[in-house]
Amino acid sequence: MITTITRFGSLFFIMMILPSIICAQNLDEKHANSKLNPDYIKDYKHLFTTRFYLLSESVGFTIKPSNQEVPLRYIPNNDIKNGLAFFHKWYGVGLAVNNPFAGKDVARKGKSKIVDLRVNAYGQAISAELALQDYQGFFLKNMLDQPIAWNPESAYLLRPDMHIFSTSAIMYCVVNHKKHSFRAAYIQNERQLKSSGSFIIMPSFVYLKLQSDSTMIPDFYNSTYLVQDIEHIEDGKFFTYGVSLGYSYTYVFFKNFYVNLSLIPGLFMQNYDYESELGSDKGAKFSALWLGRAAFGFNSDFIYLGIGGVHGFNPSKFNIGQTNFNYEMNQIRVWIGTRF
Repeated sequence: MITTITRFGSLFFIMMILPSIICAQNLDEKHANSKLNPDYIKDYKHLFTTRFYLLSESVGFTIKPSNQEVPLRYIPNNDIKNGLAFFHKWYGVGLAVNNPFAGKDVARKGKSKIVDLRVNAYGQAISAELALQDYQGFFLKNMLDQPIAWNPESAYLLRPDMHIFSTSAIMYCVVNHKKHSFRAAYIQNERQLKSSGSFIIMPSFVYLKLQSDSTMIPDFYNSTYLVQDIEHIEDGKFFTYGVSLGYSYTYVFFKNFYVNLSLIPGLFMQNYDYESELGSDKGAKFSALWLGRAAFGFNSDFIYLGIGGVHGFNPSKFNIGQTNFNYEMNQIRVWIGTRF
């Protein structure tokens, strides 16, 4: 056990620290060799950058037998949030609350208890995202696709007992940070003046704990598709960690408009320990995962606005028997802001 922990600790240390070593010479923004290229990036970090935004998060847990086209898509009863954030130098603070004008339709979708905490730090060469999510209470979103008669005006299948806890950390190392700015695309305390791209090194880990009172596969689904007992998962712990290598590119046009696209695939190790109706199982395996980011906006000296999204953030994908289980969180954010 001690040897296993030591090996894991060494791997995790290397995985999280190596990108920092690669970019270490660029971390001190006062160093002459680490200054931004003024032909490509304009710096506003001496100003207060503030924004108002709308945030939509699509958190879900999908169950799909490999030989079937119809999955089970469980989501919490969540809505659009209103947020306010500001950034100065290397730090930032943001707060988002539920939109009071967005109806949750509790009678049909049930109640969800949600805790969603995030910390973001966007450095010159390295950016990091930490997240903690605690969701309890889900409903089956795609009822119309299921092998059961269902009236769209009636209640969804509710799972108030379903509980998902997740914590994660992601680090982005921007290799060509002097000419390519993640900040300009996503927090706007810099501005991309010319089109540019960069390779991205991304170590990350995700811990997922899943709990429910009974199998997550309903009787009407099981009777139609005959899911094996081992695939009727009730509880599980899944720890996924690895390193991704991808590319980010920002295209600048009409001076102040830009489009950023980032695709970052990687190879990950996953340790799992779960309980099903047939019994328990534990082990480890490799899997391929990816993360995608995109943003489109207008960025000038005084005002900026845009829309951006993340797909595949916090992914935890695993197979049990012939069934695939996948938890992930996607984001769409619309913002408008200024600097002073």
